[in-house]
Amino acid sequence: MPMNSAVLTEYGRIEYRSTPVPAADREELLVRVLATGVCGSDLATYRGAHPYKTAPVVLGHELCGVVERAAGGFAVGDLVCAAAYAHCESCERCAQGLTNLCRDKRNLCHLGWEGSFAEYVTLRPHMTFALPPGLDPELGALVEPLSIGLHAIRLAGPARGRTMRVIGSGSIGLACLIAARRLGFTRITCTDVGQEKGERALALGADAYADVLAPAGPSAEADVVVVAAGHPDALDEAVGAVRAGGTVIVVSFFDGPVPLAANALVGREVTVIGSSLSTAADFRTVISWLAAGEIDPRPMVTHRFALADTAEAMSLMAEGKPTTGKIILTPRGDA
Repeated sequence: MPMNSAVLTEYGRIEYRSTPVPAADREELLVRVLATGVCGSDLATYRGAHPYKTAPVVLGHELCGVVERAAGGFAVGDLVCAAAYAHCESCERCAQGLTNLCRDKRNLCHLGWEGSFAEYVTLRPHMTFALPPGLDPELGALVEPLSIGLHAIRLAGPARGRTMRVIGSGSIGLACLIAARRLGFTRITCTDVGQEKGERALALGADAYADVLAPAGPSAEADVVVVAAGHPDALDEAVGAVRAGGTVIVVSFFDGPVPLAANALVGREVTVIGSSLSTAADFRTVISWLAAGEIDPRPMVTHRFALADTAEAMSLMAEGKPTTGKIILTPRGDA
């Protein structure tokens, strides 16, 4: 049976094609995709800069869909979202619940496992999460990036009475902002380039926004600084913005080695923590927030495209304009 897919045939080129519906084995779910987000890692693969994902491939891992073939306790018709990886379930890290650190995990869009820029995708039950019936599929597709933001903010420790600065107001930076606001950080300042990014940050709960290209006076140091930008000076910027004895959380990836003012880090006793992906606990918390109406991440989304227009969507994202936030694709253009 054929389906439609947006295939990265070579770096910088996406073709809308008829491809076979993926074959789900006995222990896999076949999910009909309703909405899927475009991630920074999709852009990196599109440009040929991803560390392990390569063309040709169907990209996409931020998804919401409906179960068409059930397995693992799910039922046909269930609304679901998913992690970007399937952990091994047998290593020490998996036993500790640290599935994001599993060394034997398999990733969507890698080694023949095609992603969600398609009408159907296969998933493993243990990477899949049930969503409330009737939830807007666009919100379901945002659960995965929101879970990454929550995971990063949880690593910072207690929120009460502490201030935060988020360097980078793209999708993951905004996901960190949403989590920090929900968990109770006292004052949150976001930074990036462009007024439009500031408007999105303020709409999602930031107390202040600083355009790094605009003239500005001295800013107060923060108890926690989150690095959600991949520019080469981001770590140095973070060490300069955190108070002595404070914490820097690094959730972004970098294209290569970056400078770090190690003497300042040591002299001010700054703690630096890396944050990778998210776990089932993060997914369940985000889903509970959405179910209760405690967060509304829709201001993250600026553009919506039908799956047939994925090439246009990727070209737009590659331009990197401040006006472009989260992009959502819908296989039938009607989510």
